[in-house]
Amino acid sequence: MNILRNLFGKKIKESAIDKVHIDSNNMELINLELFKSKNANERMRDIMILGDSGDKNLFEILEYAIMNDTDSGVVMAGLKRIPNFKGDERIIPLLEKLKDKTDIKKYEPYYSMTLLNLGLINEDEFNKIFEE
Repeated sequence: MNILRNLFGKKIKESAIDKVHIDSNNMELINLELFKSKNANERMRDIMILGDSGDKNLFEILEYAIMNDTDSGVVMAGLKRIPNFKGDERIIPLLEKLKDKTDIKKYEPYYSMTLLNLGLINEDEFNKIFEE
């Protein structure tokens, strides 16, 4: 945690990371509720920190942000970090739900980069997406 404070200074007063260490038994509930109460910049910062951790216990927050956040920057920050959870069986259903829910083009290139980084498409397929 000290490393995060050194990198981000006092901007991380009461982030979801702090709550994880305070109450790990109720981590998802506390973190999700705290996450929901923040403004878009704070939510994006939390998604970047939590997503970069790759901690599978925090995947629900990432999923919530991708599927429900009204700020496209938060959604794209979440998409960019999905590969950090590679191997988690919840990834494919999440990506399918997102594709069914919205016009996925508004989340490009992050959506396709996520597919590429997960090995779900190859570089040729990735390049074809942007040739169209």
